[in-house]
Amino acid sequence: MRKVLSLLLHAALLLLAAFTPLRALAPAGTDSTCILLVNPGRGDIEDMIRMIETRVVPIEHPLLIAVYGAQVERSGAAIRSHLAEQSPAWLRFEIVEGELTPENLYRENPCSQAFRRLFTESAGALFYGGADIPPAVYGQKADLLTAIATPERHYFELSFLFHLIGGRQNPGFTPLLEEKPEYAIRAFCLGMQTMNVAAGGTMVQDIPSEIYKLRFVEDYLALESGKQHDNYWTKLYPHGNFFWCHFQPIRFEAESPFVLQMGMGREEHPLVCSSHHQAVKKLGRGLQVAATSLDRKVVEALTHKRYRNLLGVQFHPENGAIYAPEGDSHKTAPADTALVTMHDYLKAHGSLEFHLKFWRHFAAQLQPGTPNE
Repeated sequence: MRKVLSLLLHAALLLLAAFTPLRALAPAGTDSTCILLVNPGRGDIEDMIRMIETRVVPIEHPLLIAVYGAQVERSGAAIRSHLAEQSPAWLRFEIVEGELTPENLYRENPCSQAFRRLFTESAGALFYGGADIPPAVYGQKADLLTAIATPERHYFELSFLFHLIGGRQNPGFTPLLEEKPEYAIRAFCLGMQTMNVAAGGTMVQDIPSEIYKLRFVEDYLALESGKQHDNYWTKLYPHGNFFWCHFQPIRFEAESPFVLQMGMGREEHPLVCSSHHQAVKKLGRGLQVAATSLDRKVVEALTHKRYRNLLGVQFHPENGAIYAPEGDSHKTAPADTALVTMHDYLKAHGSLEFHLKFWRHFAAQLQPGTPNE
């Protein structure tokens, strides 16, 4: 009986911790740099912890807040429970209550107060990858190839990003970043797409069929590497030992932070981890293109004309395997004769340093006055 009671008490404490408000958890009187991880998966959290511990993300006094909408399909409480024994003291969780619908995303709604508080008490936010956004929220019908799996998650993140940067859906709304324009936002893959839609933009719902006018996997795989945006070999050989992503070269715009702040050359085309079949179409209000595919047909990065520390990328620099030499080894295509880790592949192609610069740049924006390492 004592063992049962002990287990019940432990579970209750975990649940309580998962729902404890951020205000009660942030250590008073410290100089912690607070970063919001919005609806992260377990792997996303583990990767960010490891990247901070190994100085890929050079932050001196981090405080990570994993933020989940109470209605989203991913359970923050369950992830909190799984990570309990291995979590550092500087990881916290918060659940945001409030029902969001397509009708109340772009205005004051039941989550607005929590959004404001989270913004006020943090220095930056990360938005992660995932399934396709429901096209209805940007005024389109759903393509047959669009996969809608997590609508509640999309509502939460669309509304949060709208509160942060505003959008043409409600021009009279004052974005939170007006209070703190230096606030740092990074958005990866779906995160960048969500940023665009939140600001009033639209999406290409399928790159192969809409942009390249192709219907068959084999024809898409026959395109040159720079025109591919996912590793479609997995569709033909689902049991093959392939990377989950395609290593795609990108092209920087001259006025982008990649060139002006990270020191990348205009003629440098680093490989990035690409895994998406949708793309930005009409740009949201205030957004501008920072990088494209080599043929300029697909937007690969977005920044903001007014909020200079906002950067969305259509690839995955947040994946921890990039920075781990001891990671799992895979093939890029059936013709490969040897397996290789993601870290070693990018390093061999001169692209690892770009990813390290990405995170040093983010850390410097979080901590003004801190030199890029």
